[in-house]
Amino acid sequence: MKKFALGIAVLVASVVGLFALAGRSTQEMAGFVRASADVTVDGATESLPPEVHDRKLDHELKQVRQEMIDRQVQMNLSQRQVAALETEVAGLEASTQRRERLLAEAYPVLKSATDGGIKLVSFASSEYPLAEFQKQIDDLLSMQDRETRQLDIKRTGLDRLRKSIDEGERALAEMRRELDNTEQEVAILRSRREQAETESQTLDLVTAATNDTESVAGLMSGSVERLRGNVDQLEARNSARRDVAPVRLREGSSSVSRGFNRLESLKAIHDAVAPEAAPEPVAEPTASNNEATPVPSDASISARKLEASKVVISIEGAGEDE
Repeated sequence: MKKFALGIAVLVASVVGLFALAGRSTQEMAGFVRASADVTVDGATESLPPEVHDRKLDHELKQVRQEMIDRQVQMNLSQRQVAALETEVAGLEASTQRRERLLAEAYPVLKSATDGGIKLVSFASSEYPLAEFQKQIDDLLSMQDRETRQLDIKRTGLDRLRKSIDEGERALAEMRRELDNTEQEVAILRSRREQAETESQTLDLVTAATNDTESVAGLMSGSVERLRGNVDQLEARNSARRDVAPVRLREGSSSVSRGFNRLESLKAIHDAVAPEAAPEPVAEPTASNNEATPVPSDASISARKLEASKVVISIEGAGEDE
């Protein structure tokens, strides 16, 4: 730690010495230091993640809203002061108006007493010595003058305070409107950013899928070709096995054998039946229509059928076209 502090001190001293040797002022050096610090801070700020900037923005909005609340509190206190000042002004107005009526009524009484040399003055159902009455009138005049000035001052202050409050209300209303607009804009921008991030991820996925199509086809082509070759080889092997199968297992040989045996059986029956059923001579029909036509016997009919029949045997072999 001491070495690090010593290194910093040496670096600072070196920079100060360079500026001194170059004839530069310390203010210029301080300006460069502030500029360097600003650049460094800007770079560090830009490198921060978006979550940090969002949190900072939330804190700033919260701070502005708290400041607006504090100003509203001050405005409410000012309004209370205005209400109190209005009450005070109303009291002064009532007091000065009442005293003004009293002095107006005392004027003719005092004038008559002064002009007539009356020593005892009757006023408001009471009698006062002239000197005492004059003294009270002087006090009332002094009080009326003082309260009239106070009333003018308070009225002027009340008008300025009302004007300030109106301006403050307008400023607070504008501040609230700007804050609401800012919060709404922040919400919209964050929604747009989320939408843009989602769209960017989708586009990345589509781009990756499009770029990987050839590689996927290349990876799958080997497996598909291998499967196609296996299927062709198995089908060719099965065809060869059917061609070289034993005679007893061949479907075509079995069909030929059955056809030949069928033909031999029919020939034996034909040879056995033909000698026994010799055909009888058929009587020639006479010219007489009264003689009956002889009816051939069953044996002769069978012989004729056997002689006239033709045995057609069709042998069909099952082909093995693959």
